[in-house]
Amino acid sequence: MNDAKEQCSNTHEGKVVSATGNKLVSTCSKGHEHTHTVAADAKVTCGGKVCTTADLKVGSDVCVTTKKDDKNVAIAIESTDKTATAKAATRV
Repeated sequence: MNDAKEQCSNTHEGKVVSATGNKLVSTCSKGHEHTHTVAADAKVTCGGKVCTTADLKVGSDVCVTTKKDDKNVAIAIESTDKTATAKAATRV
């Protein structure tokens, strides 16, 4: 039970380390690094607007929610980064 991932809940706030394809690496407020597979139906938002993992900027603040039974799968990612929000808005 001393595994860093088990010490964090299935929702954590942190910063983006990298986001490519369906993979997200982030840190949590406890300083642990987490690698997630982003579910195909994951809800990804940037500043409240729908975006993709490609819009997530390294270092931006995120709240990541994982499946309760599989903390390696992200089902929701919420970013408050304004640069990512503007980038996502230009695609609409």
